[in-house]
Amino acid sequence: MIKRLVLCAAFLYATNGAFAGDGSPLSSKGVGAFTSFAGGYSVGMGNAGLALLYNASLSRLNPATWSALQNVQFSALYDFSGVSSQDNLSNESSYLVNGNFGGGIFGIPIDRDLGISLAMGFTPLTSFQYQFNSAIAATAETPSATYVNTGSGGLGEGFLGTSLSPFKELALGGMFTYAFGRTERTGQVTFSNTSYTNTFSDNSLYLHGSSGTLGLTLSHLDDLVKLDFLHGLSIAGYYKLSYNLKGNSQLSNTYSDGLDTAFTSFAAGYIPPEYGIGIAENFSGRLSAVLDIRTQQLSRYSDSFTSPGTFGDVLFVGGGIQYMRGKAIDALYDKQILRAGFYYEKTQYIVPTKSGQNKQLDELFLTAGIEVPLSYSSTINVSAQYGFRGLSNDLPIQERIFRLYVSVTLGEVWFIRPVGD
Repeated sequence: MIKRLVLCAAFLYATNGAFAGDGSPLSSKGVGAFTSFAGGYSVGMGNAGLALLYNASLSRLNPATWSALQNVQFSALYDFSGVSSQDNLSNESSYLVNGNFGGGIFGIPIDRDLGISLAMGFTPLTSFQYQFNSAIAATAETPSATYVNTGSGGLGEGFLGTSLSPFKELALGGMFTYAFGRTERTGQVTFSNTSYTNTFSDNSLYLHGSSGTLGLTLSHLDDLVKLDFLHGLSIAGYYKLSYNLKGNSQLSNTYSDGLDTAFTSFAAGYIPPEYGIGIAENFSGRLSAVLDIRTQQLSRYSDSFTSPGTFGDVLFVGGGIQYMRGKAIDALYDKQILRAGFYYEKTQYIVPTKSGQNKQLDELFLTAGIEVPLSYSSTINVSAQYGFRGLSNDLPIQERIFRLYVSVTLGEVWFIRPVGD
């Protein structure tokens, strides 16, 4: 029994230890890192595009923009990321590479004149993936040990919604969302002395719950107010309701002596509301610019194992441009959409500084992308993001991150089909 208590103490020590190995520990709290961007087209424009109205956009955040949908459309996204983490306390570093399915959306225009469209899909809500090691030094009572901690899973989000544009200047949208998923933490303690009992621990948290999102877009404002600078301008906003999650947690311990244990208990969680505003300006038929501001009070997030105040409030500011190359009479593959942008985000992560004070991590990214036609009804969009997380030198953890996104859209009409084709 004494050895098992010592093992549990070692487990708790290692779980709260500093980053020391194979991946970033930043997503190891709560249900992971929350994701927020408008769609596959937006990642090349600084993750912005709340107010962008054109047929090739199926926004994940603002359902009011679905009113611009002209054709049946399906889009899917896959992303690759590489995270280089530097621990400034131990001077150790790591590089973690992973790929994830970024979700899919299916949209159907019902009445183009009234902007009535239906859309449904599935997208990730959080990403929970990390791996790091800790070395537990020997004491007068216990031998040295190694601890390997990994995390996987996250929450996904399914949605079903509709849009309506009763006037050409106004578009409304709403969607029902349902979040569900599991996060899994595993830990393995291995003692250097074989007389001590090694253990493998698996702690899984399953949560689910419903919410909803309301969106609004204003456009053609120069028809209401005769001001030239309003021409081509659109303004949008959205509000995503909070989640009250329920589920269960499962903890199992597997010991090398065969005396295994398992526990199941009720679990709950709360995800605060998210909201934002955006503007888009169509300078011509080819050049557009977007700017978004979004926020979420994640300091109020909680679950059965995470208390309020674990995270900080998120603030996102991002913007970009897109330029459409080619004309209707050009050959199909001479037409592209070029995108570029940036974004700044005060992230959810709070870490102690070298001086012992807690500080919220911020990040800065540059983005770029290109969209090209695969056929007259299909396109592929490739976007890249490169940036830094932890911009202050007094932080114990700093990361350089590269992301590559590939999204495919099927069913839209790219340009007017050439006469006689």
